Amino acid sequence: MKNQTHKKRILTAIVALPVVIWIVLKAPFFIFCLFAFLIGILGCLEFGRLWDLHNLTSLNIFQAFLNLLILIGFAAHYPLLGITLAFFFLALYFIWAYGHQPKLTSFLPAMSLGLFYPNVFLGHALSFTTLPQGRILLLWTLFMTFAVDTGAFYTGRKLGKHKLYPAVSPKKSWEGLIGGSLSALILGGVSAIWLPVGFFKILGLSLALAIVSQIGDFFESALKRQAGVKDSGGLLPGHGGILDRIDGVLFALPLSYYCWQWWLK
Repeated sequence: MKNQTHKKRILTAIVALPVVIWIVLKAPFFIFCLFAFLIGILGCLEFGRLWDLHNLTSLNIFQAFLNLLILIGFAAHYPLLGITLAFFFLALYFIWAYGHQPKLTSFLPAMSLGLFYPNVFLGHALSFTTLPQGRILLLWTLFMTFAVDTGAFYTGRKLGKHKLYPAVSPKKSWEGLIGGSLSALILGGVSAIWLPVGFFKILGLSLALAIVSQIGDFFESALKRQAGVKDSGGLLPGHGGILDRIDGVLFALPLSYYCWQWWLK
């Protein structure tokens, strides 16, 4: 069973990776935005499933609308406007629900968190387009997080003996954490030759991305344990749902974007 899941994991990566590379590097900005919107809405729906919002169709649609506002704000390079509008409409919803369906107000904390996770984090992928060679830097960030995930997965699988935080994720180990971090440092060190800042800055960012991406992985694991599910969804064979695949990416995007913005300004 494990071997079959592993084969599905590899096959999914082989199919998806060229598509992602083309969209990030070559696709027109409109297509690039549509892809981000699709990922964001699917992630939003998976998040709703974790909080039992998936049985409330109207609430799901409203949550998707709020998240779309946020992503449109990032796409238009006015992220704070999108976030502000989303919270404005969320406040209107709360006022309406309090007077008409008070039970729905219990979902307000989950919906508030759902505005930030995933789409405020994801929106930074669109912000990369404002940077010099921003799409290349975005692809670099994605590859860094994929390297961390792959290094942690295989190192933990082969050598993992010391549990990292079993209360949240029983399978993750210190060995996996170290393996993921080393993978990031190696890839970062090699890629530094082609990047527009100094070697040690790249190494520092690589290590920081390794840490925050694994924090993102733990955050997603905590959400799933709270919900009592193994995966956030089943869209990606061998990987689970969209959030299972991009949990580390979501936490890495803002850190990488603001570092590059600072260095290249």
